[in-house]
Amino acid sequence: MTNSETELKEAVTAAFHSAAGEPPFDRVWQAAEERYRLSRRRYRSIAGIAAAAAVAVIVLNYQALRQDEMQFIEVAELLGTTSWESPSDVLLPERHNDLYERLPVLIESTEPAGGALL
Repeated sequence: MTNSETELKEAVTAAFHSAAGEPPFDRVWQAAEERYRLSRRRYRSIAGIAAAAAVAVIVLNYQALRQDEMQFIEVAELLGTTSWESPSDVLLPERHNDLYERLPVLIESTEPAGGALL
């Protein structure tokens, strides 16, 4: 036999003898149940933390929304306190003629569905 064959034979023999000392089924089952309980406990704690964080975010957003509602400006209030003019208005000559006063008035038709009389 070669050196590698001898090493292989010794490794297989050692593995066979160590396999004889396997733990009984009950100990393996209890260890598996304990690992399962630990994973469930971790899952529940993570889920609880996530739910608490979600509730905190909702409460904070609701409070911010309520504060924003108080700060809205009414459109009528805004238009009543501000005025706007074009920057180029100072360059235009002042005219006091109303263009709409100089337009001719069309005589309306006496027929209900008719147009203007010309």
